[in-house]
Amino acid sequence: MEISSRSNPLIKKYRELIYERKARKSCGMFAAEGEKTVREALSSGCELGDTAFVTREAEKKYPDTVKKLKEKTEVYTVSDGLAEYISDTKTPQGIFITVRRLDKILNLSTIYNSRRMLYLENLQDPGNVGTVIRTCEALGIDGAVFSPDCADIFSPKVVRSAMGSIFRLPVYTAPPKEALELLKSAGFSVYAAVLDASARPLGSFDFAEKSAVVIGNEGNGVTPETRGLCGDSLYIPMHGAESLNASVAAAVISWEMNKS
Repeated sequence: MEISSRSNPLIKKYRELIYERKARKSCGMFAAEGEKTVREALSSGCELGDTAFVTREAEKKYPDTVKKLKEKTEVYTVSDGLAEYISDTKTPQGIFITVRRLDKILNLSTIYNSRRMLYLENLQDPGNVGTVIRTCEALGIDGAVFSPDCADIFSPKVVRSAMGSIFRLPVYTAPPKEALELLKSAGFSVYAAVLDASARPLGSFDFAEKSAVVIGNEGNGVTPETRGLCGDSLYIPMHGAESLNASVAAAVISWEMNKS
């Protein structure tokens, strides 16, 4: 079936998933686009929504991906102009899907076998959030927990920045007190990453067998309240620069955690 109108209900719904966090949460879906992202979603086994869109050019260019997509959901043809209208990028590849939200419940059973976790507090930049998710998977972190005031982990920019890792890495959302107390009850030692030379310098100690590190907001760091919930603090020794981007800090800390 071909769709040609911007007023089509399916097109309007897809646009809502792109631009409205409330819409993503209320219907339990999020939007994703691009051949690699679609291929990653299909290979991960995540549950797709009931609609997908492709242009005729995309169907010719990515025949294998489109064929697999048609086996999983209803695929509608859209014009190049309509593809540009529903795309969140400047140069759309002409292939779009909807995916069931991957929210998981953070509880003892979901973290019981984990050894390395990150908690991200109030990260506002979607690119940073997506990069943290991608970095966690790449560097062997078992899961990432985001505070509710972080950028939406299912927004298009986060999904795009995560480069497929969003479909594989265990990702949770939970308030600091709830998450950190649960991690501690599961046997985790919890560290706050801070800009404070009185904290323990990263690289000067071995992490505990089960460890979680809290990384804070890009500008303000970990809040005093959340730092108070942590058992210890660490800092990344630096020369010259005062601080690191949150996603870079997450990469450095993740690398060091898995050396222990």
